[in-house]
Amino acid sequence: MLNPTEISIFKYLKEPMNISDLAELLSLHHSTVSKAISSLESEGFVLKEKKGNHVFVRRSDSLHAQSLVDILNEFPMLPLSKLLTPSSLHVISVLEPPRSITEVSEITGLDRSTVSAAISRLAKYGIVIKANSKFLLSSRQTLFENFVDNYFKYKTNMNLRAVSQNGMLIWQRGPEFLFKAENLNTDFGSDLKNKIHPTAISIFPNYGFDVITDMKYYFFRKKSPCEEEFFIHTILIDPYSPIYNSYALALVPRLGSKNLLKYAIYYDIEAHVRNLLEYIDKKEKRSDFVLPWNEYQELLESLV
Repeated sequence: MLNPTEISIFKYLKEPMNISDLAELLSLHHSTVSKAISSLESEGFVLKEKKGNHVFVRRSDSLHAQSLVDILNEFPMLPLSKLLTPSSLHVISVLEPPRSITEVSEITGLDRSTVSAAISRLAKYGIVIKANSKFLLSSRQTLFENFVDNYFKYKTNMNLRAVSQNGMLIWQRGPEFLFKAENLNTDFGSDLKNKIHPTAISIFPNYGFDVITDMKYYFFRKKSPCEEEFFIHTILIDPYSPIYNSYALALVPRLGSKNLLKYAIYYDIEAHVRNLLEYIDKKEKRSDFVLPWNEYQELLESLV
């Protein structure tokens, strides 16, 4: 994510500087510094401003840029280019609650060796600790948690704006997010297009269900969601809505319940899904987020 040159440039930008002065200060070619600044700008860490014949660069006011400043001030000697890699950031984003390497691998889509290497690097500097055979962020390292949270929120907003003018965020964790939109833009690249997957009630016609809605639902991630995630994503549209919970439950006979709790744990809604599955088993309304059983049956009939 951030290479040593980019981190060095960011460190020196306590005040706005022009590219030529930065290149001279760092003893680097102008083109090398210019390329690094373009990368920092695309990631929201810096802004460029033209004054006369010179282009000045300054740190941006974004939350993740400020979080990086906080880390640099607190830990000036840490090898951040080795710690703030894309895989490390993705791993950090899912370590609440504590997870095993296998769980982190399955949630993030990263292979076990990549996850293990990232955790080893982070553990070496006390950012991640191990407890009861699972890994979690050290409570003393909240600066890194804040940085990861702010960075991925920024990236999510940028990606969402790139793919849809009317897109609305529903759920986000790390680089992945669930959103709804009436339509998608037509001018974004294949790198983004390959990460957009229909999900939730947008895939209901594949199961013979007919849901009338103007909105389409998508999941943004490199890996396509599995069927169990269609169930989870339908709940996430509005976990407190009896209608969307009922829509999700309509999938249970088609999917089975074997792996639903596994994915509910991954999405941190285990208790909610247990309650929904108990509702199916008992055929009795015991909470405000499900329909009376007879109304649920009527809704199922309306879908086919």
